[in-house]
Amino acid sequence: MAGDRRALIEGTDVLLCVNRPSDGDIALLQPGAVVIGFLKPLDEPQSMVQLLERRLTAFGMELIPRSTRAQTMDALSSMATIVGYKSVLVAAERLPRMFPLLMTAAGTIAPAKVLVLGARSRVVCRPSHRSSSGRGRRSL
Repeated sequence: MAGDRRALIEGTDVLLCVNRPSDGDIALLQPGAVVIGFLKPLDEPQSMVQLLERRLTAFGMELIPRSTRAQTMDALSSMATIVGYKSVLVAAERLPRMFPLLMTAAGTIAPAKVLVLGARSRVVCRPSHRSSSGRGRRSL
């Protein structure tokens, strides 16, 4: 086990990362090391130059084909699923009502009506609350 970050990176053969490592971390990797993660080679092609110059092997997880055969490695779909699930949890937390339909001996609580939009990095929650006249709306 390495005593510090620098020693750990210098001795690494395979670096698994979520985002592209910093230029400083790339400079510490030994030639021939492998970097696997979301590297953004199409968004930031200039960032790949240092990987090439250091003779590193890089696998951009976002470039794995989204096919049935590669489904177990499809990181983009996995992340989209997590973000979608999280967006509903955030919306449920902000809504002053309960989401599910509840039927009890004391009566029925109607389910909340919500529309979740743009579930990438922000959550937009527009619950619909009707007044007794049926015309009132309130947004969070």
